[in-house]
Parts: sequence; C-alpha cells; structure tokens
Amino acid sequence: AWRARTVRMAWLAGLAIWIWNAIALRALEARWLRVDVLDVGHGDSILVRTPSRHTLLVDAGSPAAGRFQVMSFLRYAGITTLDGLIVTHPDEDHVGGAVPLLRAIQVRRLVTNGSLGDTSSARQVHVLAAAQGVEEVVVRAGMVVDGGRGVAIEVLHPPPGFVPGTSPESNDNSIVLKLTKGEVSVLLTGDLEEAGLPWLLRVPDRLRATVLKVPHHGSRLGDVGDAFFDVVRPEVAVLSVGRVHHLPAAETLEAISRTGARLV
Repeated sequence: AWRARTVRMAWLAGLAIWIWNAIALRALEARWLRVDVLDVGHGDSILVRTPSRHTLLVDAGSPAAGRFQVMSFLRYAGITTLDGLIVTHPDEDHVGGAVPLLRAIQVRRLVTNGSLGDTSSARQVHVLAAAQGVEEVVVRAGMVVDGGRGVAIEVLHPPPGFVPGTSPESNDNSIVLKLTKGEVSVLLTGDLEEAGLPWLLRVPDRLRATVLKVPHHGSRLGDVGDAFFDVVRPEVAVLSVGRVHHLPAAETLEAISRTGARLV
C-alpha cells in the first residue's frame, strides 16, 4: 500500500510539474512574435503568430504545397482559424495553396494588393472567399495590418496605383510587410524585383530589419539589389527556394554575404 501511495504521489507531482510547465510556456508564448517560414519548395508561405494570438498566413505556396505542407503544419500547430490570409501577389507558388486552405479552415480576412490575377487559382480564391463571407481587404504602402497589441505590421509596398509601367499582378507589385516587436523586426518582401525595389528604397529609414525574407527566391536583382541589401543589413536572411529554377543567383548570395547576415 505504501509503495502504491508513493507511485501515485510521484505521478501526481509529475503531472503538476507538466501542467505548470505548460502554463509557463503559454505565458511566455503570449509575449512572443513567432514567424515560421514553411518549407514549400519553390514558393512562399510564412505563418505569423503575434503576442495577442493573432494568426496570419503570408502566402500559401502552390496548390500541392498548400494541401500537404501548409495544412499539415497548421494542424500540427493546432490552428483552425486564420485571422488573416495575405496573398502578396497572384503567382501560383504564392496563391495556389490558398484554394485548399480556404476549403479546410476558417479565414477571417483575405488581404491582397487588389489584383489576384486571372488564373484558375486566383478565380477560385475569390469565389471561395465570397462564398464563405471572408472580408477582403486591399492594402497599399502606408497602411497597417491588424495584428493586435504587442506588434506593429506596416505595409511598405506597393505604392498607390501600383509601380508605374508594370502590370498590377506583376512581382514588382508584391505586398511588402514589416513586422516589429520591440527591437526585433522582420521584413517580408514577396517576389519584389528590380522595377519595384527603387520604390521601396524611397523609405530607407523603414527598411532596416533583424530578419529579411529575401525577395523573389534569391533571383538576380542587379545594382538596386546591392543597394537594398546594404540598407536592410539583416542579421538573418531567409531564402525560400526550390530546385527547379536555378536559384538563388550567385551575385545575390554575394550581396547578402557582404552584409554579414546569416543565411538560412
């Protein structure tokens, strides 16, 4: 009997420690800005969880990536509702995964630059969002995205009316976001390229960031790319890239290396 009581007491003590550890972890997480860059091959999908427990998904990869990688990660993280689904631009490797996602979980807001293009995936996203009563929000530089208390989410691009001389659905009109919590900031640049970067460089004081999601999977960005990396000067540079497009470009890797950033 004594041995049985000892085992029960040890078990209860262990359970109590586990519960308090779980409570402490949740309390700590409530103070964090968490950004997960998902491995979706050639494409983008970035999950943002803010201190006030807002969940935002920036892009959703391709249809296959959305169905298998993105949805699997959301289920693993216990996420059944997204406060915001942000589609930076209508390339298939960014918007395609939004189709299976909209069919599987609740989305409160769909955030775009106002042009989702005319592909099958883009049309399905609009149809599904409308059918489910998802609020659609169009953003431009100078606006903010609601992430609740404890984090600032600024829209730095595209400019009102889009970048002159480009089509609304082009890479150069990708939504660019800057997330800031305290002294830590994360710059998410979509597929921005050489025509769009000069417009972003008009606000150099807003570009310095701790973490940079490298534009357009590390493609060649020319001299303006060198200027961009020099202004941002990230401590960590994140590349989201697959194997089929011969990326990242060597000169882009060299430009990132010159900043001293750790490449992941």
